[in-house]
Amino acid sequence: MHKTQSIENKKGEVVFRKKLALQFEGKSSLYPGEPTETEYKSIIINRIRDYMGYFEYLKKQNIPLGPYLELGGGVGQGAMLLENKFGVSGFTCDISYETLRLGDKYIKHLDYKKMPIRICTDIYNLPFKSQSIPFIFTFQTLHHLPDPKPVFEEVKRVLTPGGYFYFNEEPIAQIFNLNLWRRDRNLKWFEKILKLFVVLHFISRIGKSETEHNILEETFSLNVWEGTLNIFPKVKVTIKVFPFGPTITLEKTNKTGWIKPPFLKLILLKVLGGGIEVLCQKEGMLKPASPSLAESRRARGEQVQHDKLYELLACPNCANKPQIKLNNNQILSCSTCLTEYKKTNGIFTLLSNDQKKALYEK
Repeated sequence: MHKTQSIENKKGEVVFRKKLALQFEGKSSLYPGEPTETEYKSIIINRIRDYMGYFEYLKKQNIPLGPYLELGGGVGQGAMLLENKFGVSGFTCDISYETLRLGDKYIKHLDYKKMPIRICTDIYNLPFKSQSIPFIFTFQTLHHLPDPKPVFEEVKRVLTPGGYFYFNEEPIAQIFNLNLWRRDRNLKWFEKILKLFVVLHFISRIGKSETEHNILEETFSLNVWEGTLNIFPKVKVTIKVFPFGPTITLEKTNKTGWIKPPFLKLILLKVLGGGIEVLCQKEGMLKPASPSLAESRRARGEQVQHDKLYELLACPNCANKPQIKLNNNQILSCSTCLTEYKKTNGIFTLLSNDQKKALYEK
């Protein structure tokens, strides 16, 4: 039995991100160790720069970038980049409604015009029809889970046959770390000194504010990653030893232990830790995108109409995931359980009734 996030973990995400959103808006300074509004604007710009490189690489590999689904999207900067620079449309999802709401602020900061469809939802219960999305991606999200495999199984359900799942900026477990305390992103004066002497990395781990709110900060071993990735028939893994160490590229084989770098690099990885980038492909033949979703563009070259994308959504309140219909562009409704999901501030909250009550209702 694989572990999943507890309701306390999910509630922690919702509560913490709501408070942090105020700080990113410049309305509070509750967390001195977390980025200010100015610092977060810089972080978003840097992430966009990195994501541009990732997406350009995938495009060169003939990976279909849309329709897409971004998981753990935060303000949705990855999805915004795809909408505005790559000409594809899709969804950005996050369990934090307040972080998604910040997308209105940061789309202006990025000088973008096109907003993805924003959905507040649970990564374990994605509100999409099975075999509906050809490209799913996420950054800096999976380490908030106790075990990635249940989410990978849900991702695989939603992927079309032959569809791709891409993730990056995830840590690999570092064996040699005393873990004496958790530190914030913004280091204290003594932590800066320890970092300067390359000591901090071996005695402390990041994630202080998150863990204080019951948010998980995990690092997975290569064995855990391998066991999880085995649900996909085709996998390409790129491992980078921290911080500027060697890069190792591996492809899945039928042998146990296929994610195993050469001995010396493996030792470095265990001692220093590292990061992992992965491209997975689901079994089956990837069909050309439907004209209604990918090629039907207006003469002026506008993006795919979002109303077509709404046809891919399914009711998170029903086990068999029936399609939900959009009414007046403001309400999604399920004819099976009769649940209605209203749009608020441009965001649909697609959680089951129980989840919505536990996470968002007092």
